[in-house]
Amino acid sequence: MAAHLPPEALTEWLEAATEELGLDATEVDIATVLDVAKHVAHEVARPAAPLSTFLLGVALGSAKGDLSALSEQLVSRAHQWSDEHPDNDA
Repeated sequence: MAAHLPPEALTEWLEAATEELGLDATEVDIATVLDVAKHVAHEVARPAAPLSTFLLGVALGSAKGDLSALSEQLVSRAHQWSDEHPDNDA
């Protein structure tokens, strides 16, 4: 069963996962990724959080911007979504 861990406890998993995928763990800011997931989950829908973080990764891999700028875009869009869909109980 998966355990609930604080962001700093995810470092070991980050290192294992990035090694498995041939990526550089130093290029990942766990707090930023979790912040995007939090905002999307609360303002759009919970299942939209993993989808959005996946899309964030795709955008990064496609050189659409850096993590900070792309995450700000997604958080801003989540806020806008919430305003546009006031009946949505995310």
